[in-house]
Amino acid sequence: MHIHNHFPIDYYAYNSAIRNWNTSYKMLFAFTAIIAVISSGNFFIPVYTFLFMGFVNTHIARLSIKEYLKALQIPFLFILLGSIAIGGNIILMLNIILKAASAVSAMYLVTLSTPAGEIITSLKRLHLPGLFIELMYLIYRYIFILSEEVHKMHNAGVARLGYINYRTSFKSFSMMLVNLLIVSLKNSRNYYNAMEARCYNGSIGFYNEKKKISWLQLLLFLIYFLFLITGQLASTI
Repeated sequence: MHIHNHFPIDYYAYNSAIRNWNTSYKMLFAFTAIIAVISSGNFFIPVYTFLFMGFVNTHIARLSIKEYLKALQIPFLFILLGSIAIGGNIILMLNIILKAASAVSAMYLVTLSTPAGEIITSLKRLHLPGLFIELMYLIYRYIFILSEEVHKMHNAGVARLGYINYRTSFKSFSMMLVNLLIVSLKNSRNYYNAMEARCYNGSIGFYNEKKKISWLQLLLFLIYFLFLITGQLASTI
């Protein structure tokens, strides 16, 4: 699977083997697992959830282990840096790292297998404010637009030896930030004009495809919580 150097969530979502699974089911599964992880009082549930979700994302959703580990790199870095603040208590720090990593792996069940439009449609069914949902979607889309621009600017700078030493690297990075601001303002205007040209009236509509919940999905949900409850009871004995 050949992709860009930056992390393309949409690429994985559209090519996932479980893309056709019911979106509401995946979101319910992920959020329930996250609640179980957050409310856990031991190491078993976070570790079990991390391994189980990793198995689903790699073996069932058909995402390679290398790509899955790459997807975990950025959030894990923030998790590690955030936990350093409480580094005086090793047990507490390890507990927070495990819970956060497990929560991320559960969220990847949704984000790495579901296009953003389908997630937005499911959120609309929960009757969340329309403005909040549409802003979330537009910000999500624009992040990847800017990411693509940064990727192009960086490649252009490397081709012109703009990162040959620390001094030129700092200068190239500063120029890239200035150019990124200009490009982002220009693109925001262009994309809004494109939306208006497509009859945008303040509300974004998405195609809603009905997806049934299969027995396999229900069985997977049952297996996760059956082993979770069994392991939790065993750890308390």
